[in-house]
Amino acid sequence: MFITILLKISSIFIIVAMGIIASKLRLVPPDCLGTLNSFVLNVATPCMVLQSMQRDEIKSYMKEDILWSLAIFAIITVALLLISGFVLKYVKSIKEQDKGLYRLQVAFTNSGFMGYPLVTVIFGKYALFLAIIMNIVFTTLIYSIGIISLEHQRGDKVVIMKIIGQMLTLPFMSSIIGIVIFATGFHFPSFLNDSLSLMAATLSPVAMFIVGVNLSRAKIREIFTLRNLILCIISLVAVPAVTLGFDLLMPVSNIVMVTHVFLMAMPSAAVTTILAHRYNKNALLASEGVAATTFISLGTLSLWALFLTKFFL
Repeated sequence: MFITILLKISSIFIIVAMGIIASKLRLVPPDCLGTLNSFVLNVATPCMVLQSMQRDEIKSYMKEDILWSLAIFAIITVALLLISGFVLKYVKSIKEQDKGLYRLQVAFTNSGFMGYPLVTVIFGKYALFLAIIMNIVFTTLIYSIGIISLEHQRGDKVVIMKIIGQMLTLPFMSSIIGIVIFATGFHFPSFLNDSLSLMAATLSPVAMFIVGVNLSRAKIREIFTLRNLILCIISLVAVPAVTLGFDLLMPVSNIVMVTHVFLMAMPSAAVTTILAHRYNKNALLASEGVAATTFISLGTLSLWALFLTKFFL
């Protein structure tokens, strides 16, 4: 089992290495990231969601798993926002206008972009199904209380309709449609389903390739500051450990717990950088945090995958 999991993880991270090498050797154009990101978010992810939410049979345990997935993901995320906000009040070394950004980077992980492909490869399609359910909570929270948390430090007026508009992304809408597909037992015609499967299969390699390209452009000396190393310890070790402890106290199935903990062990969400740009926060600080946690996660995610698989699956 150990060797099997290690090989699965290695195959994914080899693609990350390919992205780094391709970028360094200029085998891909410098402006490729925008196109590749759009493809992953607006094409591959919706296809993967729609294809994976089709079920031949809805078993009783699945309904319970769905409810618990929604509940524990929401509870942990909101708790992290509240606890980090309380702690940061007493941290004088961080600028007041940056504290909201740190709260987001601790509470919100890259559960979709990196989470979907890794969960699928390591834990299987049912874990992916649960990850999609949890990511609905992620999208709802980051574009609602996440933005409020980010803006609260500055005291800006929060426009509800603007927040709702930002939530209506293709990945989010495809997840909602996917829930309907799951609940109704709808199936696409075989020829269309085959096309969705082929497009969904591109998600893992392209997403991991993008991670590699991003890492190739990071300046190691600049991203590995003491502050970012502390962020890495909190986000990649402490947060998933606390999540595991909480889930062990809840009456959830092992696959729900493993999926939840693994998603919370992901690096900081890349969307925090986008939100920092949009709300005139410290976008450079955000990008450095994302880069640092992503780089270190290549090691910590492997350890979490091996640990969770050995003891809980």
